[in-house]
Amino acid sequence: MSERIREHNASGHVSDEGGSMNLPESLPARLYLLAYDTDKNRLTARSQLGLVLRAAALTDLYLTERLTDEDGKPHAVDGRPAGDPVLDDLARQIAGSRPRRWHRWIGRQERGTVRAVREYLEAQRCIKVSHRALLPDKVELRDRRAVKAYADSVHATLRQPAARADARTASVLALAARGEVRTVVSRGDRREYGQRLDELAVYTGPVADALRKALRTKRAAIASAGG
Repeated sequence: MSERIREHNASGHVSDEGGSMNLPESLPARLYLLAYDTDKNRLTARSQLGLVLRAAALTDLYLTERLTDEDGKPHAVDGRPAGDPVLDDLARQIAGSRPRRWHRWIGRQERGTVRAVREYLEAQRCIKVSHRALLPDKVELRDRRAVKAYADSVHATLRQPAARADARTASVLALAARGEVRTVVSRGDRREYGQRLDELAVYTGPVADALRKALRTKRAAIASAGG
């Protein structure tokens, strides 16, 4: 990991001014919350959310140096639990499995990861889940103002030089762009800030590009099955 990433990763904390809810630190949890449209009161990006959350978990483990990149594959180097069930479970999977390329890990167990992140956020009282028999479960934020304030602070970083970005916020933006989470990075943002998003993707190591590959692979598989 580069010295620049080490420096920006030192704090790892994002201020949640403007909201009373204490947002979780983990990147999967934060990206789940950011995928929520606070104006329309609904979760978005459902078709690719699992991929995005898997990529976020890998990035979190990479930033905290629990994973390194070895020949294009994640390698577990620190078995200590972080206290986050999603991150700890993924770290154990990687440590106990044969080596796979980053995009392969992103494409595994998508639904289970979405469910695990949702259950974690529900336990942390960040969201309320109403279970429905015929329709998808309804997810509601417990504090929309806090999430909106965080989303605004993340988006403001997009307009700043990449070198000034906090590593975790930079990673959120890069993964949202690669995973097409438009509540965070719109199509217009991707056109206007394309170069800056590429610069921010450096903070994720190999993960942002692997997410793009995993998303393309999934869409190609769906198109092939449909055709």
